[in-house]
Amino acid sequence: MIIYPLCSSSKGNCTYIGNDKEAILIDAGFGIKNTFKSLELAGISKNNIKAIFITHEHSDHISGLYSLTKVLSIPVYSSKDTLQALLLKNCIYPGTKLYEINLKKAIVANMEISAFHTPHDSAYSLGFSFFDGLKTFSICTDLGYVSNDIKNHLKSSDFILLESNYDYNMLQAGNYPYAIKQRIQSKHGHLSNDETAYFVEYLIKNGVKKFLLGHLSQKNNLPQLAMQTVISHLLKNNIKYQKDYFLNIAPVRNTGILYRL
Repeated sequence: MIIYPLCSSSKGNCTYIGNDKEAILIDAGFGIKNTFKSLELAGISKNNIKAIFITHEHSDHISGLYSLTKVLSIPVYSSKDTLQALLLKNCIYPGTKLYEINLKKAIVANMEISAFHTPHDSAYSLGFSFFDGLKTFSICTDLGYVSNDIKNHLKSSDFILLESNYDYNMLQAGNYPYAIKQRIQSKHGHLSNDETAYFVEYLIKNGVKKFLLGHLSQKNNLPQLAMQTVISHLLKNNIKYQKDYFLNIAPVRNTGILYRL
């Protein structure tokens, strides 16, 4: 399985998951020209993309959706509420096939894809897991807290792209209005570095060994800070970096670096 995060931040999110011949995109928060350029840098054909799975309808996840569905003529999968929100926003090219995915699994690009709910201030946000017959990759961003359902769903993964959105002190010291700060910290906002560190500890103790930290805020976080927060917390629990687990940061904009699982 190939995992290629094209972009990951509070401004844009898009990830390629599949193989050398067929794949899907998770979210389309990148302009179509940049999406295709990033694929080319990794030697991947845009024709490999067979569908787009949307986590939710916020702009950093759908800004390139209309153009991609127009040019590639591929279906869109998401929750029923999210699909309705996308149609209301005119974010999908007319005639595009739409499929609801929630309790029922989908088979696309030779992968079994399952969805789970993430608590976020959107219509009905989802995370996804992808099983190719051998390994499972999961993506879980845009969540205000880690529910028991999320824990149960992710602990069987081999590799996870997990949100580590903000540093608490940076958020408090920043110039965001009070209401936005409260929204980010709420049960329907985002995970902080500290919250992510505790969740990574839980996942490692349940067998998960590979992680990418993603959806970092460009105003309220730093890649080095997110990494160090998790690494330091795990070390206190005698879980050693690069020995007991792999950890990296999903880039704001990729330049051809991909992962194979």
